[in-house]
Amino acid sequence: MNEAWKQWEGTVVDGRFALREFQGSSDHSAVFLTFYGSPAQHAAIKFVDANPARAQLQFSRWERVARLSHPHLIRLLHWGRCQLGNAPMLYVVTEFAEENLSQILPHRPLTTTETEYMLRSALEVLAYLHGAGLAHARLKPSNLLAVRDQLKISSDTICAAGEKCLSPGEPTVYDAPEIATAGASPAGDIWSLGITLVEALTQRAAPGGAMRQGDPAVPETLPAPFLEIARQCVRLDPQRRWAVSDIAARLLPPPAPPPKPRIRFGYVGTAVIVLALAALLAAPKLLRRNPAETPAQPPAQLKSPEPPPSDQPAANAPATRPQEEASPSTRAAKKIPPSPAVVPPPAQPIPTRSNNARGAVAEKVMPSVSHRSLNTITGKVRVAVRLAVDKSGHVEHATLSSPGPSRYFADVALSAARRWTFEPPRVAGDAVASQWIVHFAFGREGVEAKPDQVSP
Repeated sequence: MNEAWKQWEGTVVDGRFALREFQGSSDHSAVFLTFYGSPAQHAAIKFVDANPARAQLQFSRWERVARLSHPHLIRLLHWGRCQLGNAPMLYVVTEFAEENLSQILPHRPLTTTETEYMLRSALEVLAYLHGAGLAHARLKPSNLLAVRDQLKISSDTICAAGEKCLSPGEPTVYDAPEIATAGASPAGDIWSLGITLVEALTQRAAPGGAMRQGDPAVPETLPAPFLEIARQCVRLDPQRRWAVSDIAARLLPPPAPPPKPRIRFGYVGTAVIVLALAALLAAPKLLRRNPAETPAQPPAQLKSPEPPPSDQPAANAPATRPQEEASPSTRAAKKIPPSPAVVPPPAQPIPTRSNNARGAVAEKVMPSVSHRSLNTITGKVRVAVRLAVDKSGHVEHATLSSPGPSRYFADVALSAARRWTFEPPRVAGDAVASQWIVHFAFGREGVEAKPDQVSP
Protein backbone atom coordinates (compact mmCIF):
# COMPACT_ATOMS: atom_id res chain seq x y z
CA MET A 1 0.00 0.00 0.00
CA ASN A 2 2.77 2.43 0.86
CA GLU A 3 4.44 2.02 -2.53
CA ALA A 4 1.11 2.55 -4.27
CA TRP A 5 0.65 5.83 -2.41
CA LYS A 6 4.24 7.02 -2.85
CA GLN A 7 3.82 7.15 -6.63
CA TRP A 8 1.67 10.27 -6.16
CA GLU A 9 4.50 12.35 -4.71
CA GLY A 10 4.89 15.46 -6.89
CA THR A 11 1.24 15.49 -7.99
CA VAL A 12 -0.72 18.74 -7.62
CA VAL A 13 -4.17 18.15 -6.10
CA ASP A 14 -7.17 20.36 -6.83
CA GLY A 15 -4.88 22.73 -8.72
CA ARG A 16 -3.28 24.08 -5.51
CA PHE A 17 -1.83 21.42 -3.18
CA ALA A 18 1.47 19.88 -4.27
CA LEU A 19 2.04 16.47 -2.70
CA ARG A 20 5.49 16.38 -1.10
CA GLU A 21 6.83 13.56 1.06
CA PHE A 22 4.49 10.63 1.72
CA GLN A 23 3.95 10.43 5.50
CA GLY A 24 2.09 7.13 5.95
CA SER A 25 -1.17 5.29 5.36
CA SER A 26 -3.78 3.02 6.88
CA ASP A 27 -6.29 0.67 5.25
CA HIS A 28 -8.54 3.59 4.36
CA SER A 29 -6.43 6.76 4.27
CA ALA A 30 -3.03 8.27 3.41
CA VAL A 31 -1.19 11.42 4.45
CA PHE A 32 1.29 13.61 2.54
CA LEU A 33 3.24 16.76 3.35
CA THR A 34 2.03 19.82 1.43
CA PHE A 35 1.99 23.63 1.72
CA TYR A 36 -0.84 25.98 2.65
CA GLY A 37 -1.41 29.71 3.08
CA SER A 38 0.53 32.86 2.26
CA PRO A 39 3.34 32.80 3.06
CA ALA A 40 3.28 29.06 2.39
CA GLN A 41 3.73 26.89 5.46
CA HIS A 42 3.96 23.15 5.98
CA ALA A 43 0.60 21.39 6.26
CA ALA A 44 -0.67 17.80 6.13
CA ILE A 45 -3.11 16.58 3.48
CA LYS A 46 -5.08 13.40 4.19
CA PHE A 47 -6.99 11.37 1.59
CA VAL A 48 -9.99 9.11 2.27
CA ASP A 49 -12.28 7.18 -0.07
CA ALA A 50 -15.03 9.31 -1.62
CA ASN A 51 -18.02 7.18 -0.63
CA PRO A 52 -20.89 8.94 -2.48
CA ALA A 53 -23.39 8.11 0.26
CA ARG A 54 -21.24 9.64 3.01
CA ALA A 55 -19.27 12.40 1.26
CA GLN A 56 -21.65 15.22 2.13
CA LEU A 57 -21.91 14.03 5.73
CA GLN A 58 -18.12 14.03 5.96
CA PHE A 59 -17.94 17.57 4.60
CA SER A 60 -20.48 18.78 7.15
CA ARG A 61 -18.41 17.19 9.93
CA TRP A 62 -15.22 18.89 8.73
CA GLU A 63 -17.03 22.21 8.44
CA ARG A 64 -18.15 21.88 12.06
CA VAL A 65 -14.65 20.89 13.21
CA ALA A 66 -13.10 23.88 11.41
CA ARG A 67 -15.06 26.17 13.74
CA LEU A 68 -13.59 24.55 16.86
CA SER A 69 -10.69 26.22 18.62
CA HIS A 70 -8.57 24.62 21.34
CA PRO A 71 -4.81 24.90 21.97
CA HIS A 72 -4.42 21.08 22.06
CA LEU A 73 -6.53 20.40 18.95
CA ILE A 74 -5.04 20.21 15.43
CA ARG A 75 -6.45 23.01 13.25
CA LEU A 76 -8.45 21.97 10.18
CA LEU A 77 -7.65 24.32 7.28
CA HIS A 78 -9.35 23.16 4.05
CA TRP A 79 -11.20 20.21 2.49
CA GLY A 80 -12.52 19.11 -0.91
CA ARG A 81 -12.75 16.42 -3.60
CA CYS A 82 -10.13 15.28 -6.08
CA GLN A 83 -9.03 12.46 -8.37
CA LEU A 84 -5.89 10.39 -7.83
CA GLY A 85 -5.60 8.47 -11.06
CA ASN A 86 -9.02 6.92 -11.58
CA ALA A 87 -9.93 6.96 -7.88
CA PRO A 88 -12.25 9.69 -6.56
CA MET A 89 -11.05 10.88 -3.17
CA LEU A 90 -11.96 13.29 -0.39
CA TYR A 91 -9.13 15.27 1.13
CA VAL A 92 -8.65 17.40 4.22
CA VAL A 93 -5.76 19.80 4.91
CA THR A 94 -4.69 20.25 8.53
CA GLU A 95 -1.96 21.80 10.65
CA PHE A 96 1.29 19.86 10.21
CA ALA A 97 2.76 17.79 13.05
CA GLU A 98 6.39 16.71 13.13
CA GLU A 99 5.80 13.41 14.91
CA ASN A 100 3.18 11.26 16.60
CA LEU A 101 3.18 9.00 19.62
CA SER A 102 3.01 5.78 17.60
CA GLN A 103 6.45 6.62 16.15
CA ILE A 104 7.95 7.00 19.64
CA LEU A 105 6.57 3.96 21.47
CA PRO A 106 8.51 1.35 19.44
CA HIS A 107 11.69 2.96 20.81
CA ARG A 108 10.75 3.72 24.42
CA PRO A 109 7.76 4.18 26.77
CA LEU A 110 6.84 7.59 28.06
CA THR A 111 8.14 8.74 31.42
CA THR A 112 5.60 9.35 34.17
CA THR A 113 5.99 13.12 33.72
CA GLU A 114 5.40 12.85 29.97
CA THR A 115 2.44 10.55 30.57
CA GLU A 116 0.87 13.02 32.97
CA TYR A 117 1.24 15.83 30.44
CA MET A 118 -0.21 13.65 27.68
CA LEU A 119 -3.15 12.69 29.88
CA ARG A 120 -3.87 16.27 30.99
CA SER A 121 -3.77 17.55 27.40
CA ALA A 122 -6.13 14.80 26.23
CA LEU A 123 -8.51 15.46 29.12
CA GLU A 124 -8.70 19.15 28.22
CA VAL A 125 -9.60 18.33 24.62
CA LEU A 126 -12.14 15.67 25.60
CA ALA A 127 -13.79 17.98 28.15
CA TYR A 128 -14.07 20.61 25.40
CA LEU A 129 -15.55 18.16 22.87
CA HIS A 130 -17.88 16.32 25.25
CA GLY A 131 -19.21 19.63 26.56
CA ALA A 132 -20.19 20.50 22.97
CA GLY A 133 -21.95 17.17 22.38
CA LEU A 134 -19.09 15.78 20.28
CA ALA A 135 -16.79 12.76 20.43
CA HIS A 136 -13.31 12.24 19.04
CA ALA A 137 -14.05 8.63 17.98
CA ARG A 138 -10.46 7.67 17.06
CA LEU A 139 -8.22 8.44 20.05
CA LYS A 140 -5.02 6.39 19.73
CA PRO A 141 -1.23 6.94 19.71
CA SER A 142 -1.02 7.82 16.01
CA ASN A 143 -3.51 10.65 16.62
CA LEU A 144 -1.51 12.18 19.49
CA LEU A 145 0.78 14.59 17.65
CA ALA A 146 3.72 16.89 18.33
CA VAL A 147 3.48 20.43 16.91
CA ARG A 148 6.80 22.00 17.91
CA ASP A 149 6.92 21.48 21.71
CA GLN A 150 3.18 21.13 22.19
CA LEU A 151 1.02 18.01 22.16
CA LYS A 152 -2.06 18.20 19.96
CA ILE A 153 -4.80 15.73 19.07
CA SER A 154 -6.07 15.09 15.54
CA SER A 155 -9.43 16.62 14.67
CA ASP A 156 -10.59 15.18 11.34
CA THR A 157 -12.47 12.22 12.94
CA ILE A 158 -14.55 14.30 15.38
CA CYS A 159 -18.29 13.70 15.06
CA ALA A 160 -21.50 14.19 17.03
CA ALA A 161 -22.05 11.84 19.97
CA GLY A 162 -24.21 8.93 18.82
CA GLU A 163 -23.10 9.07 15.17
CA LYS A 164 -21.91 5.86 13.52
CA CYS A 165 -18.61 7.31 12.42
CA LEU A 166 -16.35 4.26 12.74
CA SER A 167 -13.97 4.07 9.79
CA PRO A 168 -14.21 1.15 7.38
CA GLY A 169 -12.66 -2.11 8.52
CA GLU A 170 -12.71 -4.14 11.71
CA PRO A 171 -12.81 -2.42 15.11
CA THR A 172 -9.42 -2.12 16.76
CA VAL A 173 -8.32 -2.48 20.37
CA TYR A 174 -8.69 1.31 20.72
CA ASP A 175 -12.41 1.15 19.82
CA ALA A 176 -14.83 0.68 22.71
CA PRO A 177 -16.74 -2.63 22.59
CA GLU A 178 -20.08 -0.85 22.08
CA ILE A 179 -19.03 1.54 19.30
CA ALA A 180 -20.36 -0.59 16.44
CA THR A 181 -23.90 -0.49 17.86
CA ALA A 182 -24.01 2.67 19.96
CA GLY A 183 -21.80 4.87 17.78
CA ALA A 184 -19.25 7.38 19.00
CA SER A 185 -19.67 8.57 22.57
CA PRO A 186 -17.82 10.25 25.45
CA ALA A 187 -17.62 6.86 27.18
CA GLY A 188 -16.08 5.40 24.03
CA ASP A 189 -13.41 8.12 24.06
CA ILE A 190 -12.62 7.22 27.69
CA TRP A 191 -12.05 3.56 26.68
CA SER A 192 -9.68 4.68 23.91
CA LEU A 193 -7.86 6.96 26.35
CA GLY A 194 -7.40 4.07 28.82
CA ILE A 195 -5.92 1.75 26.19
CA THR A 196 -3.63 4.54 24.95
CA LEU A 197 -2.52 5.25 28.53
CA VAL A 198 -1.54 1.60 29.05
CA GLU A 199 0.38 1.53 25.77
CA ALA A 200 2.18 4.78 26.53
CA LEU A 201 3.63 3.28 29.72
CA THR A 202 4.17 -0.34 28.63
CA GLN A 203 4.62 -0.08 24.83
CA ARG A 204 1.81 -2.66 24.45
CA ALA A 205 -1.79 -1.97 23.50
CA ALA A 206 -3.19 -4.80 25.65
CA PRO A 207 -5.86 -5.88 26.55
CA GLY A 208 -6.82 -7.65 23.35
CA GLY A 209 -9.88 -6.72 21.35
CA ALA A 210 -11.42 -10.20 21.68
CA MET A 211 -12.02 -9.83 25.43
CA ARG A 212 -15.76 -9.36 26.03
CA GLN A 213 -16.57 -11.36 29.20
CA GLY A 214 -15.44 -8.92 31.88
CA ASP A 215 -13.33 -5.89 32.63
CA PRO A 216 -9.91 -6.29 31.00
CA ALA A 217 -6.86 -6.83 33.15
CA VAL A 218 -4.55 -3.83 33.39
CA PRO A 219 -0.82 -4.46 34.06
CA GLU A 220 -0.11 -4.14 37.77
CA THR A 221 3.25 -2.53 36.95
CA LEU A 222 1.62 0.78 36.01
CA PRO A 223 2.64 3.51 38.50
CA ALA A 224 0.12 5.42 40.57
CA PRO A 225 -2.15 7.15 39.80
CA PHE A 226 -2.20 5.72 36.26
CA LEU A 227 -3.03 2.15 37.32
CA GLU A 228 -6.35 3.11 38.88
CA ILE A 229 -7.17 5.55 36.07
CA ALA A 230 -6.56 2.90 33.41
CA ARG A 231 -8.71 0.36 35.27
CA GLN A 232 -11.61 2.77 35.47
CA CYS A 233 -11.29 3.78 31.81
CA VAL A 234 -11.56 0.26 30.37
CA ARG A 235 -14.64 -0.94 32.20
CA LEU A 236 -16.64 -3.17 29.88
CA ASP A 237 -19.87 -1.42 30.92
CA PRO A 238 -19.71 2.15 29.56
CA GLN A 239 -21.92 3.37 32.41
CA ARG A 240 -19.26 2.34 34.94
CA ARG A 241 -16.36 4.10 33.23
CA TRP A 242 -15.01 7.26 34.74
CA ALA A 243 -15.85 10.54 33.05
CA VAL A 244 -13.32 13.25 32.24
CA SER A 245 -14.04 15.03 35.53
CA ASP A 246 -13.41 11.82 37.52
CA ILE A 247 -10.00 11.31 35.89
CA ALA A 248 -9.06 14.96 36.38
CA ALA A 249 -10.01 14.80 40.05
CA ARG A 250 -7.84 11.69 40.51
CA LEU A 251 -4.92 13.19 38.61
CA LEU A 252 -4.88 16.57 40.32
CA PRO A 253 -3.44 16.78 43.84
CA PRO A 254 -5.88 17.63 46.63
CA PRO A 255 -6.04 21.37 47.25
CA ALA A 256 -4.25 22.76 50.29
CA PRO A 257 -6.59 23.52 53.22
CA PRO A 258 -7.61 27.19 53.28
CA PRO A 259 -6.06 29.36 56.01
CA LYS A 260 -9.48 30.82 56.84
CA PRO A 261 -13.05 29.59 56.52
CA ARG A 262 -14.53 30.55 53.19
CA ILE A 263 -17.58 29.91 51.08
CA ARG A 264 -17.40 26.54 49.33
CA PHE A 265 -18.90 26.14 45.90
CA GLY A 266 -20.54 23.07 44.46
CA TYR A 267 -18.48 20.19 43.15
CA VAL A 268 -19.71 20.69 39.59
CA GLY A 269 -18.32 24.22 39.45
CA THR A 270 -15.05 23.06 40.99
CA ALA A 271 -14.66 20.33 38.37
CA VAL A 272 -15.18 22.78 35.52
CA ILE A 273 -12.53 25.13 36.91
CA VAL A 274 -10.10 22.26 37.40
CA LEU A 275 -10.54 21.08 33.81
CA ALA A 276 -10.06 24.54 32.40
CA LEU A 277 -6.68 24.67 34.11
CA ALA A 278 -5.62 21.08 33.57
CA ALA A 279 -3.20 21.68 30.69
CA LEU A 280 -1.34 24.41 32.52
CA LEU A 281 0.95 21.77 33.99
CA ALA A 282 4.65 22.08 33.27
CA ALA A 283 4.79 20.26 29.94
CA PRO A 284 7.99 18.49 28.96
CA LYS A 285 8.49 17.91 25.29
CA LEU A 286 6.54 14.68 24.90
CA LEU A 287 7.56 13.32 21.54
CA ARG A 288 11.33 13.09 21.73
CA ARG A 289 13.30 9.90 21.50
CA ASN A 290 15.69 10.79 24.33
CA PRO A 291 13.83 12.35 27.28
CA ALA A 292 16.95 13.44 29.18
CA GLU A 293 17.42 17.17 29.32
CA THR A 294 20.08 19.42 30.73
CA PRO A 295 18.60 22.43 32.50
CA ALA A 296 19.65 25.69 30.97
CA GLN A 297 22.28 27.57 32.95
CA PRO A 298 21.71 31.29 33.43
CA PRO A 299 24.20 33.37 31.49
CA ALA A 300 27.17 34.71 33.40
CA GLN A 301 27.12 38.40 34.18
CA LEU A 302 29.49 40.54 32.22
CA LYS A 303 31.59 42.90 34.33
CA SER A 304 32.26 46.44 33.27
CA PRO A 305 35.74 46.72 31.73
CA GLU A 306 38.50 48.21 33.86
CA PRO A 307 39.70 51.64 32.62
CA PRO A 308 43.14 51.53 31.03
CA PRO A 309 45.98 52.59 33.38
CA SER A 310 47.47 56.01 32.80
CA ASP A 311 50.64 57.62 34.15
CA GLN A 312 49.85 61.03 32.60
CA PRO A 313 48.33 63.81 34.69
CA ALA A 314 44.79 64.85 33.98
CA ALA A 315 44.51 67.19 31.02
CA ASN A 316 42.38 69.67 32.91
CA ALA A 317 44.23 69.60 36.24
CA PRO A 318 44.72 73.16 37.67
CA ALA A 319 48.09 74.78 36.87
CA THR A 320 50.29 75.87 39.79
CA ARG A 321 51.13 79.62 40.22
CA PRO A 322 54.52 79.86 41.98
CA GLN A 323 54.94 83.57 41.35
CA GLU A 324 54.49 85.82 44.35
CA GLU A 325 51.89 88.54 44.13
CA ALA A 326 53.40 92.01 43.36
CA SER A 327 53.48 94.53 46.20
CA PRO A 328 51.03 97.51 46.22
CA SER A 329 53.83 100.00 45.60
CA THR A 330 54.95 98.13 42.52
CA ARG A 331 51.38 98.01 41.16
CA ALA A 332 50.94 101.71 41.79
CA ALA A 333 54.21 102.54 40.04
CA LYS A 334 53.01 100.69 36.94
CA LYS A 335 49.51 102.18 37.27
CA ILE A 336 47.99 98.74 36.96
CA PRO A 337 44.71 98.41 38.82
CA PRO A 338 44.44 95.50 41.22
CA SER A 339 43.05 92.42 39.48
CA PRO A 340 40.48 90.18 41.09
CA ALA A 341 41.60 86.82 42.36
CA VAL A 342 41.68 84.20 39.60
CA VAL A 343 39.81 81.01 40.52
CA PRO A 344 40.89 78.10 38.34
CA PRO A 345 38.11 76.09 36.67
CA PRO A 346 37.13 72.88 38.44
CA ALA A 347 39.02 69.87 37.28
CA GLN A 348 37.09 67.41 35.12
CA PRO A 349 36.91 64.00 36.71
CA ILE A 350 38.91 61.28 35.10
CA PRO A 351 36.65 58.33 34.18
CA THR A 352 37.35 55.60 36.68
CA ARG A 353 35.57 52.51 37.88
CA SER A 354 33.83 54.61 40.50
CA ASN A 355 31.97 56.39 37.67
CA ASN A 356 30.68 53.07 36.30
CA ALA A 357 27.59 51.71 38.04
CA ARG A 358 25.53 48.61 37.40
CA GLY A 359 21.82 48.97 36.77
CA ALA A 360 19.10 47.98 39.18
CA VAL A 361 15.43 47.08 39.05
CA ALA A 362 13.22 50.12 39.67
CA GLU A 363 9.84 48.39 39.41
CA LYS A 364 9.22 44.65 39.34
CA VAL A 365 5.91 43.36 37.89
CA MET A 366 5.12 39.75 38.79
CA PRO A 367 3.00 37.47 36.56
CA SER A 368 -0.63 37.22 37.62
CA VAL A 369 -1.34 33.49 38.06
CA SER A 370 -4.09 31.98 40.20
CA HIS A 371 -3.26 29.59 43.03
CA ARG A 372 -5.33 26.92 41.30
CA SER A 373 -3.09 27.16 38.25
CA LEU A 374 0.04 26.98 40.39
CA ASN A 375 -1.33 23.94 42.21
CA THR A 376 -1.28 21.98 38.93
CA ILE A 377 2.53 22.21 38.82
CA THR A 378 4.83 19.43 39.91
CA GLY A 379 8.26 20.86 40.67
CA LYS A 380 9.09 24.15 38.92
CA VAL A 381 8.19 25.67 35.57
CA ARG A 382 11.08 27.92 34.52
CA VAL A 383 10.86 30.68 31.91
CA ALA A 384 13.62 33.13 30.92
CA VAL A 385 12.82 36.47 29.24
CA ARG A 386 15.48 38.64 27.57
CA LEU A 387 14.90 42.41 27.79
CA ALA A 388 16.42 45.23 25.77
CA VAL A 389 16.25 48.31 28.03
CA ASP A 390 16.87 51.89 26.82
CA LYS A 391 19.00 54.40 28.72
CA SER A 392 15.92 55.80 30.45
CA GLY A 393 15.28 52.39 32.02
CA HIS A 394 12.23 51.35 29.98
CA VAL A 395 11.88 48.03 28.13
CA GLU A 396 12.17 48.49 24.38
CA HIS A 397 11.92 44.85 23.38
CA ALA A 398 11.20 41.54 25.15
CA THR A 399 11.72 38.01 23.82
CA LEU A 400 11.61 34.53 25.29
CA SER A 401 15.16 33.38 25.92
CA SER A 402 13.94 30.05 27.32
CA PRO A 403 10.16 29.52 26.95
CA GLY A 404 9.99 26.45 29.14
CA PRO A 405 7.51 23.62 28.64
CA SER A 406 4.24 25.57 28.98
CA ARG A 407 2.95 28.13 26.50
CA TYR A 408 0.64 29.62 29.15
CA PHE A 409 3.36 30.31 31.72
CA ALA A 410 5.70 31.61 28.99
CA ASP A 411 3.05 34.10 27.85
CA VAL A 412 2.28 35.44 31.33
CA ALA A 413 6.01 35.78 32.11
CA LEU A 414 6.65 37.68 28.86
CA SER A 415 3.69 39.99 29.50
CA ALA A 416 4.86 40.81 33.03
CA ALA A 417 8.52 41.36 32.05
CA ARG A 418 7.56 43.96 29.43
CA ARG A 419 6.30 46.21 32.24
CA TRP A 420 9.48 46.16 34.34
CA THR A 421 11.48 49.39 34.68
CA PHE A 422 15.14 49.79 35.63
CA GLU A 423 17.65 52.22 37.03
CA PRO A 424 19.98 52.36 34.02
CA PRO A 425 23.63 51.38 34.39
CA ARG A 426 26.21 54.15 34.02
CA VAL A 427 29.45 54.20 32.10
CA ALA A 428 31.76 57.19 32.73
CA GLY A 429 28.87 58.72 34.63
CA ASP A 430 26.41 58.56 31.71
CA ALA A 431 23.28 56.39 31.63
CA VAL A 432 23.44 53.74 28.92
CA ALA A 433 21.16 51.09 27.40
CA SER A 434 21.37 47.59 28.81
CA GLN A 435 20.40 43.96 28.31
CA TRP A 436 18.76 41.86 31.03
CA ILE A 437 17.50 38.32 31.44
CA VAL A 438 14.71 37.77 33.95
CA HIS A 439 14.45 34.18 35.22
CA PHE A 440 10.92 33.29 36.35
CA ALA A 441 10.20 30.15 38.40
CA PHE A 442 6.57 29.07 38.84
CA GLY A 443 5.75 26.61 41.61
CA ARG A 444 2.99 25.72 44.01
CA GLU A 445 4.39 28.12 46.60
CA GLY A 446 4.22 31.06 44.19
CA VAL A 447 6.25 32.84 41.50
CA GLU A 448 9.88 33.93 41.80
CA ALA A 449 11.76 36.33 39.52
CA LYS A 450 15.53 36.84 39.39
CA PRO A 451 16.92 39.59 37.09
CA ASP A 452 20.43 39.29 35.62
CA GLN A 453 22.12 42.22 33.86
CA VAL A 454 24.06 40.74 30.96
CA SER A 455 25.37 43.98 29.41
CA PRO A 456 27.08 46.33 29.84
